[in-house]
Amino acid sequence: MIHVHGYLGELSDDTRTLARTAALVVGGRRHLADLDVDPDRQVVLGALTPALERLATLRPDQDALVVASGDPGFHGIARRIRLAGHQVRVRPAVSSVAAAFAAVALPWDDALVVSAHGKPIDEAVAAAKWHPKVAVLTSQGTGVAELAAAVGHLGRTFVLAERLGADDERVRVLTAAAAVALDDVAEPNVVLILDGTPDTRALISGAHLERAGGEEPLIGQVVNSPAARRHADRIDAALGVTSVRYDGPAAELLPRAWAECDLIVSHLALGATTRLVAPLLRDKRSDPGVVVIDEAGRFAVPLVGGHTGGANDLARRIADGLGATPVLTTATDALNLPALDTLGWPYAGDVAGVTRALIDGAPVRVERAQPWALPPLPSNVSVDAADAAARIVVTDRVEVPPADLPTVVLRPRSLIVGMGCNRGTPVETLRDLLTETLAANDLALESVAAIATVDLKAGEIGLLQLVKQLGVPLVDFTPEVLAEQDVPTPSALVQGHVGTPSVAEASVLAKGAELLVPKQRNSDATCAVGRIPVRGRLSVVGLGPGVRDLLTPRAIERIRQATFVVGYGPYVKQIRDLIRPGTRVLASKMGTEEMRTSAAIDAARGGENVALVCGGDPAIYAMASPVLEQGTDGIDVDIVPGVTASLAVSAILGAPLGHDHVTLSLSDLHTSWENIEKRLFAAADGDFVVALYNPRSRTRLRHLPRALEILGTRRSPDTPVAVVQQACRKRQKVITSTLAEFNPEWVDMNSLVVVGSSTTRFVTTGGGETRIVTPRDYAWMPTEAKEPTA
Repeated sequence: MIHVHGYLGELSDDTRTLARTAALVVGGRRHLADLDVDPDRQVVLGALTPALERLATLRPDQDALVVASGDPGFHGIARRIRLAGHQVRVRPAVSSVAAAFAAVALPWDDALVVSAHGKPIDEAVAAAKWHPKVAVLTSQGTGVAELAAAVGHLGRTFVLAERLGADDERVRVLTAAAAVALDDVAEPNVVLILDGTPDTRALISGAHLERAGGEEPLIGQVVNSPAARRHADRIDAALGVTSVRYDGPAAELLPRAWAECDLIVSHLALGATTRLVAPLLRDKRSDPGVVVIDEAGRFAVPLVGGHTGGANDLARRIADGLGATPVLTTATDALNLPALDTLGWPYAGDVAGVTRALIDGAPVRVERAQPWALPPLPSNVSVDAADAAARIVVTDRVEVPPADLPTVVLRPRSLIVGMGCNRGTPVETLRDLLTETLAANDLALESVAAIATVDLKAGEIGLLQLVKQLGVPLVDFTPEVLAEQDVPTPSALVQGHVGTPSVAEASVLAKGAELLVPKQRNSDATCAVGRIPVRGRLSVVGLGPGVRDLLTPRAIERIRQATFVVGYGPYVKQIRDLIRPGTRVLASKMGTEEMRTSAAIDAARGGENVALVCGGDPAIYAMASPVLEQGTDGIDVDIVPGVTASLAVSAILGAPLGHDHVTLSLSDLHTSWENIEKRLFAAADGDFVVALYNPRSRTRLRHLPRALEILGTRRSPDTPVAVVQQACRKRQKVITSTLAEFNPEWVDMNSLVVVGSSTTRFVTTGGGETRIVTPRDYAWMPTEAKEPTA
């Protein structure tokens, strides 16, 4: 076995022990001397090939030790040894890159690491030109002086970390001029190239990077009074974030926040904020959103960037957290209409003119070649609007048919681009090929949803730069996955180089797109383009127990996005106010589940965004199961969880579900009573807390008494039992009792019954109210607290 041990500064005892018995020890002269290895057992690590040849001569029963500085699995020797076919056991260590960032207290999870060991610095230079936080593993001739000379004009700061872990370790923070002039650089070293200093807030927070979808934007709060600081703390708690505080002279700090943050909360007066912000305004697509909070914390007013900047949404969230009022003045928000510039698609054209027509009720025509789903729009917007006053064109084509009407062009993210390239291909070459290919086929660059490639090319600087420029993800596939695709132009040459006969075309197909443009190429790269099939989305949305504050934000979003809302009548009534004008609604009575699910699936297959709403959680005795059982081929299915009845009831009662528990439905409409009884006996034998759904109705009167009888065979008569009716609603009613005293007539069809286990017990709160708890048996709890009380 070959053992590869990393180290930083000091060799471990395990390394020293293995060095005494290994048949062969590979390392630098300093390592070998420190380990006192016999000359006939040592291999000096210079060129790697001679070391690999010596390792290949070992018998299977012999051990070898390879000592490498830093972490051998991170830009290290482990890769080469594994590729040579050897079995390896790796002992990791702190990498020199991690140690270098730690030396200046910078996080490095968002850094780009480039190796310049034995190769030109071109790749490192290219990385430093676009990425604000780069670590370079250097060697002679590719060190800090050469790097500073190449990118010094960009104003970067250089951190030189020398002989990390050794007694003479040294870390210096340098300007480009100082780095070029150095004449005392020690080997080995790591160079960090930073767009700022180690104390630059954006490098610490990660705000220097474009945020991927779903990542929380950086929020800054401008405060200058005790009340403002208190409100800022409450806002952080409500949003679940740690905002950046700008506490001091607002004339100086608000412009600083403008430069560093995505969203700004100003605790100044509206007029003062307006005067400070006015000179900073540039473009609504790049300006941060600004929300003003009054001194009393009663109003949240979006001042700048209501839609595109995210200020309207932030104002709503702040208002919810503070119990304040969001003051939204944009017309679409006031009328509960979707804004055309907030759909998540690139757009161009007369947004103001089309929005005005939409709001005024004038006919607006929709033109689209594919059934891309739009949000719910009012009845004056249609594909066949007569005498249209404006139009909305949805297309991934460049050419748009002309019309003498106010027009907005929406570019759906519908195209997948597959690309392959030679090593080191610059971004300019890749972008030229991409734009030429798209232009030649009348396809819009703005509609590119992702770049796809083989995993061997996922680290190419040119590709990484390209996706950063486009603001899309880079998706990679293994050669094995790509080789399975049936492509029109396979290549034996490509097969020999990367293990698959196609990269560009195969990547498009592997991503699930339909190939539109077969492989195009220039001297260094290949490119193919496909279109993602248009699919509707069916969201099965859990509404929770019925109160608005237990309805999740995701559920609200799916309802507002839906063009068709389906559900049992009382559930639809709960969320009527969230449904946008123009949304079709199907509300039906109990017992029509099959009809509702079929209608929802059919609408989604027609390209619509559908919300099928149900109470509680859709995956627990609700609509997720019948939807998936009916068959959902050809549509995207999104299950949106909700607070199910057992969780709501448990919270009302205290913590009866604090330990292992089961949920059982006593309805034998879809499950035989014989099977229900088997499960009740199993729950009784397992000593589980049992939450009983559908415990009783007008016609099912015998089921609950029989269930309590079965559970009573393994429970004491004083076991806590409770029923909660209309949980979390105005008519909520709670009755707690014991297994011996419980009366099934207390239960109706809107109830849930909880039966405790052998450890479940009653407790009282400070107000004398009875609560139920099933102890979790934490080891740190005092013994007397665990003992049941009478």
